[in-house]
Formats: sequence, C-alpha cells, structure tokens
Amino acid sequence: MAIKQSSSPLRVLADLSLLFFILLVPLCSATAATAPATLLQVKSGLTDPEGVLSGWSPEADVCSWHGITCRPGEVGIVTGLNLSGYGLSGVIPPVIGGLISIESIDLSSNSLTGPIPPELGVLENLRTLLLFSNSLTGTIPPELGLLKNLEVLRIGDNRLHGEIPPHLGDCTKLETLGLAYCQLNGTIPAELGNLRRLQHLALDNNTLTGSIPEQLAGCSSLHFLSVADNMLQGNIPSFVGSFSDLQSLNLANNQFSGGIPAEIGNLSSLTYLNLLGNSLTGAIPEELNRLSQLQVLDLSMNNISGKLSISAAQLKNLKYLVLSGNLLDGGIPEGLCAGDSSSLENLFLAGNNLGGGIEALLNCSGLQSIDVSNNSFTGAIPPSIDRLLGLINLALHNNSFTGALPPQIGNMSNLEVLSLFHNGLTGEIPPEIGRLQKLKLLFLYENQMSGTIPDDLTNCTSLEEVDFFGNHFRGPIPERIGNLKNLTVLQLRQNDLSGPIPASLGECRSLQALALADNRLSGTLPETFGQLDELSVVTLYNNSLEGPLPESLFQVKNLTVINFSHNRFSGSLVPLLGSSSLSVLALTNNSFSGVIPAAVGRSRNMVRLQLGGNRLAGAIPAELGNLTRLNMLDLSFNNLSGDIPVELSNCPQLTHLKLDGNSLTGSVPAWLGGLLSLGELDLSSNTLTGGIPPDLGNCSGLLKLSLSDNHLSGSIPPEIGRLTSLNVLNLDKNTLTGDIPPALRQCNKLYELRLSENALEGPIPPELGQLSELQVILDLSRNKLSGEIPASLGDLVKLERLNLSSNRLDGQIPSSLLQLTSLHLLNLSDNLLSGAVPTGLSSFPATSFAVNELCGAPLPPCVPSSPRRLPGTEVAVIVAGIAVISAAVCVALLYTMLRVWSNWRAVSVSNSDGEESAHGGGDKWGAAGDGKYWKVGSPVSSSAEEKHSSGSETSVLHGKSTEAAGAAKS
Repeated sequence: MAIKQSSSPLRVLADLSLLFFILLVPLCSATAATAPATLLQVKSGLTDPEGVLSGWSPEADVCSWHGITCRPGEVGIVTGLNLSGYGLSGVIPPVIGGLISIESIDLSSNSLTGPIPPELGVLENLRTLLLFSNSLTGTIPPELGLLKNLEVLRIGDNRLHGEIPPHLGDCTKLETLGLAYCQLNGTIPAELGNLRRLQHLALDNNTLTGSIPEQLAGCSSLHFLSVADNMLQGNIPSFVGSFSDLQSLNLANNQFSGGIPAEIGNLSSLTYLNLLGNSLTGAIPEELNRLSQLQVLDLSMNNISGKLSISAAQLKNLKYLVLSGNLLDGGIPEGLCAGDSSSLENLFLAGNNLGGGIEALLNCSGLQSIDVSNNSFTGAIPPSIDRLLGLINLALHNNSFTGALPPQIGNMSNLEVLSLFHNGLTGEIPPEIGRLQKLKLLFLYENQMSGTIPDDLTNCTSLEEVDFFGNHFRGPIPERIGNLKNLTVLQLRQNDLSGPIPASLGECRSLQALALADNRLSGTLPETFGQLDELSVVTLYNNSLEGPLPESLFQVKNLTVINFSHNRFSGSLVPLLGSSSLSVLALTNNSFSGVIPAAVGRSRNMVRLQLGGNRLAGAIPAELGNLTRLNMLDLSFNNLSGDIPVELSNCPQLTHLKLDGNSLTGSVPAWLGGLLSLGELDLSSNTLTGGIPPDLGNCSGLLKLSLSDNHLSGSIPPEIGRLTSLNVLNLDKNTLTGDIPPALRQCNKLYELRLSENALEGPIPPELGQLSELQVILDLSRNKLSGEIPASLGDLVKLERLNLSSNRLDGQIPSSLLQLTSLHLLNLSDNLLSGAVPTGLSSFPATSFAVNELCGAPLPPCVPSSPRRLPGTEVAVIVAGIAVISAAVCVALLYTMLRVWSNWRAVSVSNSDGEESAHGGGDKWGAAGDGKYWKVGSPVSSSAEEKHSSGSETSVLHGKSTEAAGAAKS
C-alpha cells in the first residue's frame, strides 16, 4: 500500500512546478535522430583535459563515439553515456534532456560543477543516473521524481544542499539510492517508504536531523542501510529487525539514544553492524549472539554498560569486535573465544571499566590485534602470551599491569606494535625482545622499569618509534643504536642514562624526533649529528653535555625545535642556525659565548627564543624584530650591552620579555606599551636610566613587571594602576622619587610589591590596604617615607612579609597589624616609631623594631615615669617655646630689678630696719628666683612649665601618651 502523499504547501508548490514542466515537454522537438547534435552540445559545455571527446564529430557514427552505447540492431539510438573518471569539468547543460532514448548516464568521478539540470526529469527511459563524486551544487531537483523507470540514482559526494525531495518516493522501481557525502539537511522523507524494491540506501555524511521515520519499514527489500554521520536522534526503531535481507546496518556517529533493540538479533543475513558514536545505553542484548553471519560488530563510543556478553564462540564468523569507549565492567569472560572455532582477529575493548587479568584472551588463537588499553586490568602479563603467534598489535597501555615483561614476548615473531606504557611494570627489558624483527613501535614509557637498555634491541631493525620516557633505565645508550635505520622517533627522556651519545646515532638517517633530556649524559655532541637530515625536534636539556657544538650540525636544515638548556655547551651558536624553520631555540644555562648571530632572525616562525644564562656579549641584534610570531624572548643573565632595539616593537605577540641581568643602557622604551600581549616584562639588573614610561599602563595583560636594580629616576607613573592583572611589581634599587601613587590600589591582583631602596617620599597610601591578594611581600624599606603606618595595612591578611624599615615613619605601631596572621617576617626598624609594641607582635625578634623609640616585648619593658623621646619636630617646637618663655621671664626680671633699684634710690637706706626689709626682700626675691630656675630644670617643673607655656602642643603630646598607654593595655 502506497504511502499517502504529503499535502504541505511546499509539496503542492513543487507538484505545480512539475506539472508546468511536463506541459512544456511536448514543445521539445527531441527525437532519436537529434541525439548526435544534442551530444555535441553537451560536449561544448565541457572541458576535456584528456581528449576523450576528440572523436565526437558529425562525420563519425555516433555509436562509435567514445563513451556512447547504442541499442543493438538499431542505428543511432543512443541508450548509454559513460564518461566517468576522465577529469571533465564544466556544467551539465540542460540540453542533456534531449537524449530521449537514453537509459544510462554515468558522469561520475569528474570535476563537474553547477546544478543538476531539472531537464533530466523528462528522460522517461532512464534507468541509471550516476553523478557522484563531482562538485555539483544546488538542490536535488524534484523533477527526478518523474523518472518512473529509474533503478539506480547515485548523486552523492557533491556539494548539494537543501532537503531530500519527497518526490523521490515516486521512483518506485529504485533499487539504489545514494545521497551520501553532501550537505543535505532536514529530515528523512517518509515517502522513501514507498520504495519497496530499494536494496541500497546511503544517506550518510550529511546533516540530516529528526528520527528514522517509521514509514521506512516499507523498504522491506533493503540489503544495505547507512545513515551514519548525521544528526539523527531518537531511539533505533525496532522495525529494523524486520529487514530480513539486510546485510549491512550503519547508524554510526549520530545522536541515537536508548537501548540497542533486541530485534536486531533477527537479522540472520547481517554481516556488518556499526552503531559507534551515539548515546546508546543499557546492556548489550544477548540476542546479538544469534547473528551467525556477522563479521564486524562496532558498538564503540556509547554509554553501554553491564558485562561483556558477546561470544565469539557463537558468532563464528566474527572478525572485528569493537566495544571501546563504553562503561562495560567486570572481566573478560572465559567463553569469549572457543579456541580454533573462533574467527576473531581484532578485539578492541579500550576505554571501559574492565578489570582482572587477560588470560581469557589466550583462547582467541586467531587474534591479530588486541587493544584493551585504558581499563583497570591488573596482574602480570602472562608468560603464555606467546600462544597468540599471529598477533600483530598488542596494546595494553593505561592499565595497572605489574611484574616484568616476560621473555616469551620474543617468540611473537609477527608483532609490529607493542604498547605497554603507563602501567606498573618493573624489571628489565628482556634481551629476547631482539628477536622481534617485524617490530615497528615499542612504547614502554611511564613504567617503573630499570636496568640497562639491551644491545639486543638494536637487532629489531624494523623499529620506527621507541619511547622509554619516565622509567629508571641506567647505563649507556646502546652503542649500535645506528642499526635502527628506520627509526623516526627515539624518546629516552627522564631516565638515568649516562655516558656519551653514541656516534652511530648519526646512521639513523630517518630520525625526526630525538629526546634524550633529563638524564646524566656527558661528553660532546658527536660530529655525526650532521647526518640526521630529517631531524626536526631534538631535546637534550638537563644533562651534562659539554664542549662546542659540531660544525656539521649546521647542515641539518629541517630543525624546528632545539632545546639544549641546562648543559655545559660552549662556543658559538652558529652551528644551530642552519635551519630557517626554527620555532623553538632554548639554550638557557649553558656557557655559549660570542654575539647573538643575526641569522637567528631568519627563522620567521620562531615562537620561543631562550638564550638566558650564558656568556653572550654585544648588542641585541635588530634582526630579532623579524620574529613577528615570537611569544617568548629570554636573553637574561648574559653580558649584553647597548640599548633595547626598537625593532622588537615589531613582535606584537610577545608574552614574555626577559632582558634582566645584563648591562643594557638607555631608557625603558615607551614603545613597550604597544606590546599588548605582554605578560612578563623583566628589565631588572641593568643600567637603564630615565623614567618609567606611563605607556606601560597599556599592557593590560601584564602579570609581572620588574625594573629593579637600574638607575631609573622620576616618579612612579599612576598609569601603572591600570595593570589590573599584575601579580608582581618590583621597582626596588633605583632612584625613584615622589609619592607612592594611590592608584596602585587598582592592581588588586598583586601578590608581591617591592619598592625598596629608592627615594620615595610622603606617607604610605592607606589605599595599599585594599590589595587583598598581597601575599609574598610588601617591601617599602630604605626610602624617605614619613607619617604614620596606615591602620589599613592590617587588612592584608594574606601577607607573609612586611618591610617598612629605614624610613621616617612615626607614631605608634597600629594594633591592626595583629590581624596579619600569615605574617612571618616583619621589619619596622630604623624609623621614628614610638610607644609600646603591640603584644601580639612580641614573637618577632627585637631587630624587627630596632632603632625606634619603642618599648615592650621583645624590647625592654616600658617605664611609665620615663618621658618618651619626642620626634625632632616636636622637640624643636618645645625648645623654641622654652626659649620664648625664658626670654619673657628675663625681661620681667629685668623690669622688676629696675623698679626695685629705682625705689631703693628713692628711699632712705640708712636705718637698719629698712635695710633689713630691703635685704629681706632681696633675699626673698633672690631665693624665689633661684627656686624657679631649678624647677624649670627639673623634670616635674619641666612638665608643669610645658603645661602652662605651650598648651596646644602639650595636649597633643598628652593625647599620644594616653594612646600609647591604651595600645600597651591592648
């Protein structure tokens, strides 16, 4: 029963278009006799690079033309056009619709462009249309639905887009429909269920959505069904189990969910079942073991759980079993294979939760490939592993295997891949491994293996990749390593190897990657290194290699990565610069000398240049400005001189610029502010002069800024506050002046701030207390800072070290510093601080508070009666006050004496009573005068005098004394 046609507006519109197209057809004058002219028009629209159409001419019989088939016994009746695979380009002209007698058109595997002409819809005799593997564009013309006799339609592997026209469901004689590898979208039309004769349906590698329509159950003759690599959803319909003739079912790489239908077990003819890359759940149905013809079963990359229930003993034709990337647990069942009756050749169980041992696999005697990596298998690798004599690939990596590698591994003469990395294997490499003449890949990295690398390994002459990274191998690299002529990768990093690099390594002419870093290798680099023409990556860092580099190394032109850091190499860099393709050149901490060659600038793809910690001299070459992709430039701790070259401003991708520890001169360039990707700028320990350019505030991604130990002057620009990502700011050991800008509070990610050994003035900004991430240190020592210590510094609760020594800070130590519970170093010495040390700070040594007017633990205890030492400014005021008062007293005294003298002259002093009175008055005055002088000199009188003579200042000092007493109590 035919499926009812859709009555949607789009379908109605398409039907009207087809009707209009059909009405136009009679107007055409095409006949069988016009075929030659039509074909010549087709030819005129094509480009023929191979000349296969050169014989198409009016003078020749059309049936003799290349690629043309005619009906037997009838002259000039063209039934076939086959021009497949000739590299033709151009468009398919609409006149092709004039080939009214044509039954087969094959233009596949060419370079044709443009749309599929709708005029093909009038070719009512057409049975086969093959246009696949071209570059055709546009949509699939619905007019193809008019081809009632069409049996094969293959138009996939093109650039077609749009939806699959439902009209194709009208081609009821279709047996093959191939629309794969296009850019089709939309859903699978339900009308395709009308195609009762359909045997082959390929819709894979498009962007189809929706679910598999239930009407597709009408395609009961299907032998092949592939809808892989789309975006189909929903459950896998159970009706697929009714396709009794189905041989291949491919639903891979979609978004199907739910369980695997048990009905699939009814497909007795099925040889290929691929459900990989979906979101299927549940257990593997036992019914799948009924698929007796099945050869390939791939259920990988789903969420299938439960036990491994597939039995290769029942699936006697099964060759590939792929269950990787699921949630299977338990062990490998003993009944997986049944000896010689199993055909299983490839078993892939990687990336599950399987555990236990692998002894059950030894029953699968026909296995050629085993991958059980990324599971939880334990125990030793069974010595009887050599029962699998046909094994080619063995991947046991990322498990928990222990014990030694059994020597029986040497009996597996067909082995090509042995991957055992990331386990807990111990012991030595058995010398029997040298018998594996076919071995190509040997991966033992990240185990606990030890001993020496056996010389027998050099007998494995087919080896291409060897990786022993992260073990405990000791001793020398085998002297005959050069026997491995096919070696492309040699990774021996992070072991305990010693001795020289064998000269024979130069015989490994195919070597592309060599990693010998993190060992104890010594000696010089052999001259034979220059023979490694294919070498691209070489890492030798963290060894004890020494001496100048061989000149022959300059001949290695394919080098892209060189890392010789942390060795003892000396001499010139020139031998390393034969390649202009370097992306990484890392040579830190060696003894290279001479100038930095300008040839470094030839490697325009350089992203990392690290030459720090050598003995390089001279100027920084301007040619480094050619390295426009450079991320890291480290020239630190050399003997470089001269200015920082302006050409470095051409390196906009710089994230790390380290020029510290040299003898560079000139100023800090303002153009550094244009390096907007900069994350680290270290120019410390040079002899730079001038100011800090405000432009540095533009480097918003800067994490570290260190300009210390130079001769910089001027003030700290407030624009530094715009560096809101800054973690480290180090400006110490310069001659900076002015105030500390409060704008630094905006650098709220700072965890290290060093401004010591400058000439900074003014108070400590209270805003620094807002730097809540400050942890490593706040160092403002050896400046000229004044005023009190801001109480807000107590908010820096993460701070570990605080150094405010050698300034002119006064007042008391704020009790808020007791909140700094992470503090383990405190230095407030050599200031003008007074009062008692807060009790909570008494655990710090006395040197933390030395050269102040402080008391209390850890200093000597405070004496309440002892006057405190006043700051210099206050002493000056008091002295001035005393001087003024003394002058006033002297004036008053002089005035009094003059009055007394005047009165004495005015009266008689001849009688004794008067004399006595006057003398008594004088003694009284004199005694009073003497008494007043000494009171002033005494501590008590001094205090009273201050109270009467300088009231405002005395009240201030008194308030401070009260505050100090309060602080001592707290």
